[in-house]
Amino acid sequence: MKRNSWKKIVAAASALALIMGCLTGCGGDEPKESSAQPSEQTQEQQPSESEAAGSDTGTPSEEEPASAGITFPLAEQVELTIATPDGNVASLADNLPVWEEIQKRTNIKINWDVTASKQYVEVMKLRVGAGGGKLPDIMFLPNGLSLAELGGEGTILPLEEYIANSENIQKAYEQFPNVRALTSADGHIYSVNTLNESAYFAPYSFIIRKDWLDRLNLEVPETIDDWMTVLRAFRDEDANGNGDAGDEVPFSAGGHAWYTTYWANAWGLHLFQSDGWYPDENGQMQYEFISDEAKEFYTWLNAFYEEKLLDEEFLTLGDENKLYEKVSRNEVGAFTAYPSRIATLEAALEANGVEGAELIPVVPPKGPYAQMTEVVGDMTVNGYVVTSSCEHPDVAVALMDYMMSEEGKELMNFGIEGDTYVKENDGTYSFTEKVTANPDGLSASEVLSSYGCQLGLCYLKSDKREQAMLYSYPEELQQKILDVTEATRPYMVAGMTLPPATEEESESISGLSGDLATYIWEMTGKFTVGTADIEAEWDSYVEYVKTLGVEKILAVKQAQYDRLTSQQ
Repeated sequence: MKRNSWKKIVAAASALALIMGCLTGCGGDEPKESSAQPSEQTQEQQPSESEAAGSDTGTPSEEEPASAGITFPLAEQVELTIATPDGNVASLADNLPVWEEIQKRTNIKINWDVTASKQYVEVMKLRVGAGGGKLPDIMFLPNGLSLAELGGEGTILPLEEYIANSENIQKAYEQFPNVRALTSADGHIYSVNTLNESAYFAPYSFIIRKDWLDRLNLEVPETIDDWMTVLRAFRDEDANGNGDAGDEVPFSAGGHAWYTTYWANAWGLHLFQSDGWYPDENGQMQYEFISDEAKEFYTWLNAFYEEKLLDEEFLTLGDENKLYEKVSRNEVGAFTAYPSRIATLEAALEANGVEGAELIPVVPPKGPYAQMTEVVGDMTVNGYVVTSSCEHPDVAVALMDYMMSEEGKELMNFGIEGDTYVKENDGTYSFTEKVTANPDGLSASEVLSSYGCQLGLCYLKSDKREQAMLYSYPEELQQKILDVTEATRPYMVAGMTLPPATEEESESISGLSGDLATYIWEMTGKFTVGTADIEAEWDSYVEYVKTLGVEKILAVKQAQYDRLTSQQ
């Protein structure tokens, strides 16, 4: 693949990010409020250039500029405690190589206060809510806690004065217009969030078995009707060629009702990334889960399930890894994932004796009301805050600033130079075989995670990491991903991230969102499998949703959205 093809993709994606950022706030690739999240672009990001960074050699610079008056490495060591979701491959508490290097270069000793990702929100909400005790110096803000409320009561500190003197954060903010959503109604900025240069490259997509299509003389589906035709053929015509016409799963999903809502894009609904909260053409926030279009979508989804086109285990698989196990066993014809997952899955299929297996990403299908894909966006919804327990808030923000520097970016995206990556004279990066052909069978992302990449603190996800990942794939797959990215661009729609609610707004809807989400996902599952009759129960469903406080939440989100648009 010609490298100028990549450069064109990056330039176009950057322009798209700027345009979409000016239209709406964008959601991020950290844990969202639903209980599931696509796992292949982990919690991610990257920074602007820092003149003093010694990134050409991968060695520490003499003195990396940070917040005003602070240079790294510090003359005297400072200790900071960071509370954050732990890694899934390796624990941050095990002094992972990237973080060992960061501590050496900054002379900051980090004490990790980590909790398994699935338990982090519950654990931290209890700790913060209990009060009275010393909190970590820095913590990743869990869903359900209000920046404005915590700031108003003095639990977390306003950071704008420190940020004003943070060169690398400032440069990053100039690059990402959506950071205006970080400003609370009281005028303070309480968090520093991960930013993503590559948000619009190779987005979460439909993935299909191209070799199954070829075996059955079928074309790549372009519309919802095309998809129904193709998946029926997968169901009935022995698509995997093993002589058993009944062992194929036409379409599978990752173990939660949320995954099925990716199809709702074709009905013009923003359920997958924005949880149904989205402004209409008049700028009025709507809750799309109770719209007429949602009823039509659920009716289609129920038929999809009843025809045995959707995996009967879609609610009970547990997680995406169980889905990928099915894919690797030659059972699944189509699913949703990040295209970067393809190389690993094709290798797993080959290891299981499946010859000629070919997975390809495809553009989103044209549906009754839309053809679009809701992308994660270029800024995470939640960020890292500094608590009032921190004795060195200036150093805490200086560390965040370092993470946004060129040095910090290289460490968080690529790992350790000479070990996990090589930097070429032209500024491009390539991963070593330890990453691309790991002897322990780990995927590239898993290897980098085991080093501590893209874990532990806010950072900038580099588009050059995606470039390096792409060049580690077979050339044919590289071109497929580039082609689909280019073809999908006109249909990309940014997920919604809103400015923080005020303390009063948060109090007015306290506890409502959790109850609402629980009910919505319960009913999504029931509508899909038919244990709730859509036609007979729709009106009562809508009325019950309203009793859960939708109107109150909409009023708050409208105020947040109005504040966002007033900043443009």
